[in-house]
Amino acid sequence: MADQKTPTKLAVQTSKRRSDQAFQEILALIFEGPLSPGSRLPGERELTETLGLSRTTLRDALNRLEARGYINRRSKSGSFVCTSLPQPFREPIEEIVDSNVISTSDIIEVRKVLELWAVGKATQLPARDSLTALARCLRGMEATSGFRSDSQFTRYRDADLKFHQTIAEMTGNLLYVHVFHFFLDLVRRSISLSRQLVPGNFAKDNLRNHEEIYRANEKKDPETAKRAMLEHFRYVEQHISPSRRRMSSHHKKPGLVRFRGRDKFS
Repeated sequence: MADQKTPTKLAVQTSKRRSDQAFQEILALIFEGPLSPGSRLPGERELTETLGLSRTTLRDALNRLEARGYINRRSKSGSFVCTSLPQPFREPIEEIVDSNVISTSDIIEVRKVLELWAVGKATQLPARDSLTALARCLRGMEATSGFRSDSQFTRYRDADLKFHQTIAEMTGNLLYVHVFHFFLDLVRRSISLSRQLVPGNFAKDNLRNHEEIYRANEKKDPETAKRAMLEHFRYVEQHISPSRRRMSSHHKKPGLVRFRGRDKFS
């Protein structure tokens, strides 16, 4: 009787090994760059043919990738790559952003440090295709800078974020690309900007900042690129962060509390 069960047991072990292999292969594509954060995975048919897997084995691997937070599967549009930073790292930060403990200003301060390095690094690498992508973002921002509707405002914002994401990709540092994508997610979680929160000249002035960053990259001038990026963040801090603080003013502020003879913040 035991001998009769052996083939089934071996088949299960083989299937598991193939699923493990598929999991690792797709994860390698995410970490090594071909599948960057936000990109759509090939369809199941293409993946099964490329990786030489059955549909069942592939779906098992995709289920594991989704459970670990590496991909986001959408019923009508397919599977998309998330940041490769593990969930145990992401979730506590996302929770305190959602609870307004961390403000937009906090996120901008960290982004400022990272993106000053990134824009300097980006100017040192061959980037003809990337410059074309940056120019496309600028055209998108210019076309929607009137903020005549909510959808136009959203398209402007998306083109702005894509500009910064392209610079991250230009660094050639895959770890930074995933870290940056995580920070973009934090920005989206922490603020829901409306046209009422930005001054009338924000779109055009912000576009001008991005054009200066683009020209510095085009000339491969890292110092000018860094200065332009710093000026951009100063402008954002001046106009966006105060609005966010006003929006959050109704939330409970930290206060000093006595707890068994010791001072505690709450």
